[in-house]
Amino acid sequence: MKEIMKKISYLRGLCEGSGFGEDTKEGAVFAGILDVLDDMAEILEAFEYDDECEDECDDGEEYTYAFICPACGQELEVDEDILENEEELTCPACGNIIPVVNEFADFDDDEE
Repeated sequence: MKEIMKKISYLRGLCEGSGFGEDTKEGAVFAGILDVLDDMAEILEAFEYDDECEDECDDGEEYTYAFICPACGQELEVDEDILENEEELTCPACGNIIPVVNEFADFDDDEE
C-alpha cells in the first residue's frame, strides 16, 4: 500500500510542476485524476485492513444459511452447527428431504 501512495505522491508532484494550474482544462483533469487515485487508494487500504482483521480477529459471530425447498419454495434458515452435523434437512412446510453438502467434506474418500 505504501508503494501505491508513493506513486500517487510522485504523480501529484509531476502534475504540480507541470505548470498547469487547476484553473486550466489540463490542470482540472490532472486534479480530478489525482482525486480519484486518492479515493481508490483509501478503498484499497480499507480492503487490506478488512483482510487483516478477518485473518486475525475472531468475532465469535455465528452465521445462518438459507436453503430453498425445491418442492414448495419454502426458505429454511439453518446455523453452522446444523450444517456441520446433519446430512439432510426436512422442510417444515411440505416434509421434503433436502440433502446438505458440507463444504468441509473430504471428497477424496469417494475416489478410493
